[in-house]
Amino acid sequence: MDCALNGFYAPAQRERFLAAVTKRRSIRKFSSPPDTALRSALTYAAARVCLPGVRIELGEGKPEAIFRKLPMVGGIVGTNRYAAVIIDERDDLSRLHAGISGEAFVLEAVSLGLGACWLGSFKHGGLDIALDDDEKIAAIIALGVPAEEPKDLKRKKLTDICFGDPTQWPLWAYNAAECVRLAPSAMNQQPWKMAFAGRTMVLLRKRFGGDLDLGIALLHMSLGVGEKEHVIRLGEGREVASLLAEDRV
Repeated sequence: MDCALNGFYAPAQRERFLAAVTKRRSIRKFSSPPDTALRSALTYAAARVCLPGVRIELGEGKPEAIFRKLPMVGGIVGTNRYAAVIIDERDDLSRLHAGISGEAFVLEAVSLGLGACWLGSFKHGGLDIALDDDEKIAAIIALGVPAEEPKDLKRKKLTDICFGDPTQWPLWAYNAAECVRLAPSAMNQQPWKMAFAGRTMVLLRKRFGGDLDLGIALLHMSLGVGEKEHVIRLGEGREVASLLAEDRV
C-alpha cells in the first residue's frame, strides 16, 4: 500500500522541515507562550501538515491543569500553549499519520524560532479541545519561546539501529538513516531498526515500537533522502514501511 506521505508536502515545506531537524530539541522550559503573530503562523501550519485521519488544534489553559510532572524529567514551565494532535479512531492508519503530521508541525514551529515538546502523558481535564465521538487526542505538543539552551541529543549510535554498516550505503540512504537517528521518541527509546538493499530502505519496528513514534521516524527518513525522488510503501507486521529511491534516467 502506498503511504499518504508520498508527495504530500511541497518541496518548500520539506526544505524547511529538513533544516529544522538538526535544530529540534525537546524544550520543557519557556520564557513565554507564542505571541499573536506566531499563533497565527502555527494555526496556518497546522492546517497544512495533517494527513488523513488527523487534525491539529491549538489550545491554551492553566499549565498545572494540562502538563504532568514526570520523574527525572520535570514539568513544562513558562507556557500555557499547546497543540493537540487528534486522531479519528475509525482510520486504522491514524496513529502513524499522527506521528508524521505532528512532527511536521513541530518542525514548522522550530523553523519559526519556537521550542516544542511532544507529550504523550498529559491531563485531559485541562484541555479546551472539543472532540467528535470517534476522535481521541493522541498527544499534545507544548509550545513557546525557549528559555533554555538546547541540550545535546542523547541518541544511539547509527550502527545500533541499522542492520549492516550504514557507512557502506549510498549517501542518500546514510543521510536518511542519520535523520531517523535524530527523531524523537517516547522516553527516547528509538524503537526502530533500518535496513538497506538495492535501492530500498526499510524501517522496522521493535517489539515495543508504537505507531506514533514510528510515524515520526518515517517522516524523518523521507526528509533525509532530500530531493532524491522516492516512493514509500507501507509494510505489514514488523516492517513499517519501505522507501524505494527512484533513479532518474
